[in-house]
Amino acid sequence: MYSRTVPDSFIFDVDGVLIDVRRSYPEVIREGIRLGWHHLLGRKDAPSSPFCDEHLRITKRHPGFNDDYDIAWAFLAAAASSGKTSLDEASPSPKDWERTLDSCPRDKDIASWVVASFGEIPSREETRRLCEELYFGSDYEWIRKASPRYARGTGLWRSETPELSLHWSSLPLPCGIYTGRPRDELALALEKLGWKDFPPHLCITPEDGILKPSPEGLRLLAERMKSLFPLYFGDAQSDLEAQRRFGRGLFVAIGDVLTNHSPRRNSLREALNELDELCP
Repeated sequence: MYSRTVPDSFIFDVDGVLIDVRRSYPEVIREGIRLGWHHLLGRKDAPSSPFCDEHLRITKRHPGFNDDYDIAWAFLAAAASSGKTSLDEASPSPKDWERTLDSCPRDKDIASWVVASFGEIPSREETRRLCEELYFGSDYEWIRKASPRYARGTGLWRSETPELSLHWSSLPLPCGIYTGRPRDELALALEKLGWKDFPPHLCITPEDGILKPSPEGLRLLAERMKSLFPLYFGDAQSDLEAQRRFGRGLFVAIGDVLTNHSPRRNSLREALNELDELCP
């Protein structure tokens, strides 16, 4: 039993915490759905995407949806299962989407639920590839060593901006990163932050075989930093659930998804400036 309440380390999620991704991943999801409707399903070209900010907030409140590419896949699969040719008509409204997600298990990988609920069309692998091509853009070829099939142009990762101007070594406590980003996407985020020298062993990514909401990433980082009471900054239900299962430390919600959680701050910068209030 840990009674310590003074934080002795920081653990950061990346998207929406260390990096402002409002113009990257949400747009990847929207465009992935729009382009996937035509390229992956062979249906009528859609002039716009029906996936809106409220769809995204609802999805991020489900602990199983930490991976943005899988959000695009699940939504596209739901629309495809309707049998309609128009993406607008086929897509569930935010309220319908929320009711649909109520049937998705909160403690398992969402892939089996998507297939059982909507079928195996479109391909998860191809949907993820389409999303990657949108994210990396013209950098896809040298990063993936393959030619893009669906999307070209400027990668949406280039619209991301850092939420901190401090180097990690200037922060007052040891730092770790627990993210759903693969290492190649994490590398781009660390480059934006000026943290290219961040210790790799203090980064937990899907390549480690650990996916949120598993608490294992927090446990490993706490062990490696010899931390008894980490402060974990995250922006989605998967982050909060990981910390709850971990069972110690404090979770600080960042942004506008976990509006019912306390403590919560609008940005990481604001949270770090108010540490005395977060941990009295």
